[in-house]
Amino acid sequence: MKSAFIKEDEGYGYNTSMLDNYDGFIIIKPGFLKHTDEIVRELQRRDFAIVEAMEKILTREEAEAIYSCHKDKPFFEELIEYMTSGPCIGFALLSPFADRVSAIEALTHLKIKYRKRYGIDFTRNVMHSSDCYQSVLYETAVFFDQAKFKLKHKEHDL
Repeated sequence: MKSAFIKEDEGYGYNTSMLDNYDGFIIIKPGFLKHTDEIVRELQRRDFAIVEAMEKILTREEAEAIYSCHKDKPFFEELIEYMTSGPCIGFALLSPFADRVSAIEALTHLKIKYRKRYGIDFTRNVMHSSDCYQSVLYETAVFFDQAKFKLKHKEHDL
């Protein structure tokens, strides 16, 4: 039995017991922490507030959970090895937007900008950003303390 985080939703990919004081999540990947100040300045320029930030080395279980949508893809193992190879920084963010879709889109554009500027290859590409609000909640809970972000934790086979 391995521990896994279960997403529970009430219609739109989130539930009312979860905190709503953040609507974005990014990770600055291993090997790219030297760009942290530049990325933080860009987030601030775009009026994103940093709700939580943490530098850590992801465990294999955390990396597999965050990238579970890629589990059956040929690059999955390489991505997991890379994401657990050194320190990364995760940011829970609050956007200036009235809707969560705009927050996700703005962070996606930021991710693409920095991947084009500094990315080395398909996996070593500067930063990760969540692709939808449900992923923001799930990935934030995995990266940070899941109890703090009120995500249900359930034991089951992965």
